[in-house]
Amino acid sequence: MAEYTLYYWPVPFRGEFIRAILAHQSATVDEPDSDAISAMMQTDPEAQPVPHMAPPMLVHNASGEAVAEMPAICFWLGQRFGLMPGEPHRDALVLKLVNDANDVLDEMTLDGGKSMWTAASWADYQPRLRRWMRIWEASHARGWLPPEEQGLGQIVTATLWGVMTDRLPSLRPLLEAEAPGIATLTDRFRALPSLAAQAQASRDRFGAAWCGGEIETSLRRVL
Repeated sequence: MAEYTLYYWPVPFRGEFIRAILAHQSATVDEPDSDAISAMMQTDPEAQPVPHMAPPMLVHNASGEAVAEMPAICFWLGQRFGLMPGEPHRDALVLKLVNDANDVLDEMTLDGGKSMWTAASWADYQPRLRRWMRIWEASHARGWLPPEEQGLGQIVTATLWGVMTDRLPSLRPLLEAEAPGIATLTDRFRALPSLAAQAQASRDRFGAAWCGGEIETSLRRVL
């Protein structure tokens, strides 16, 4: 039996952060199919391993402990695997970056596809996307993501910008222009053997997909 069970749809997106952390720690994980995920979503909250609305949800199989919501899962694993800096302020800054990553995903999918991208709305969004990149670059410049550490903040950063610019390659020049240090950090961490193997496994499983659905179709259209 695998050490963990991850309930998440067969696309990278939010699940990729959890997959990357587990791969970095050489932890084994099972991923139920979409039917099982849908069934779990319909299960009464009282009967779910942890009450939640939608995936991701991660279960530690030996203990039965479960956590839902991407930032909470990342924080749980960060503590469990010793990936946090271990100082209250720096721990809070790492958690901030995880929440920022979740915000970027929400914005890039227009709050989960509640509307679709148009050429006009994408053009209007560009200053904000550039600002997100600059926020990461400023965080890196302040020493919050030391490259000699292989911590939660570095893994989340590399996963956010690495997967996004791999699946949506026209965004890579923008990242290099606005956040060259983050582009370098991303490449370095994505080249770690564990993360490189996980990235290849993801590419083999999901192809070029990033978030899936009609929202990805509209995103690729404007790109």
